[in-house]
Amino acid sequence: MDQLNANEKKAAVRRAIMRINPEYFSWSMEDQERYRVTMSDADRFHIDQVLLKALFNIEAKTKEEIESVFNAFNDGQYLLFNSTILPLTGIGDDLFFLNEYLVDKTLLDFNTIYDYDYDDYLFQEEARKKETKDHIGQPYCGTLYYRWARLNIDGVFHYATLSCLAGYLLGKIDDAGSEMIDKLIPHEYVNGPNHGKREGRGFLYDKRIDAAGLEAQLEELRDRFYSYTSERYRALADIFDRKAQRRVYMLDRSNAHEPQMDFIFSDKEALQAVRFRHFMEDCRSIQGENRDVDIFIEEECKAVTGFLERMHQDILRNFDPRVKKFHRKRKIVMAEGALKDLF
Repeated sequence: MDQLNANEKKAAVRRAIMRINPEYFSWSMEDQERYRVTMSDADRFHIDQVLLKALFNIEAKTKEEIESVFNAFNDGQYLLFNSTILPLTGIGDDLFFLNEYLVDKTLLDFNTIYDYDYDDYLFQEEARKKETKDHIGQPYCGTLYYRWARLNIDGVFHYATLSCLAGYLLGKIDDAGSEMIDKLIPHEYVNGPNHGKREGRGFLYDKRIDAAGLEAQLEELRDRFYSYTSERYRALADIFDRKAQRRVYMLDRSNAHEPQMDFIFSDKEALQAVRFRHFMEDCRSIQGENRDVDIFIEEECKAVTGFLERMHQDILRNFDPRVKKFHRKRKIVMAEGALKDLF
């Protein structure tokens, strides 16, 4: 667990930056932020080196060694490292750090959460148009979905997820529906005849579903569930967009090992109201009642389980498993080592 106090962490960060860029502390706040979000790979490598030595007495001489160290970390070690390095990665009042890949921009290129999310929406739409010529885009209602972040909340380090309300409920619908399908048609994944066989430089992934003879019925139920979730997500996004309640819900999901906060934005107007550099101040200014989210979750979970029960009964009475659906054959090849936990 995180066993260093704030002063010890600051001292470790100061030593790291003094080793790499001693002029940093003479710069303006704007220049310091710009350096943090555009830090070169070389500078980040050396800072990681210094902090690993200071925090864990671990010496790493190459990027590969550093990656190996991080891969072996437990949650407590990650928490200590991430909370210590946040002042060298985050921006604004709360040292907000978006733990997502930005292609050719930095977090400072976006003023509000909306600016970031709408830019990503346009990027994704262009990608879909290239992949599917007849793609019909959906109106933008806010597409933020479980984006990872880190920040200080009242001076305390937190992991965070950022979602729009429709997307957040979609996750709950998916969880409840998947659990219900497991109850209605129990099943498990078993190794197929080619699972684990070498294919070039990798290995074949060949897992099959065993549903005690109800494999076709299970597939049909899953297909109907997928259609339901797609339609329900769009309906919820439209409802919340029309209501435009401009709320942020903050759900504390912290446990004994990790401080965690979920930030749920009711609609695109809520995204417009929250700036990255003043994240907590803006969220608190439009904070909603968490009970509202609990009610939404309860309603949606009840609806999806009822839907699946009805579909299950219909499939058992009327579905003909002898009618085979067309599926394109796929061969999945995984890199060496990726199958170690799948046998």
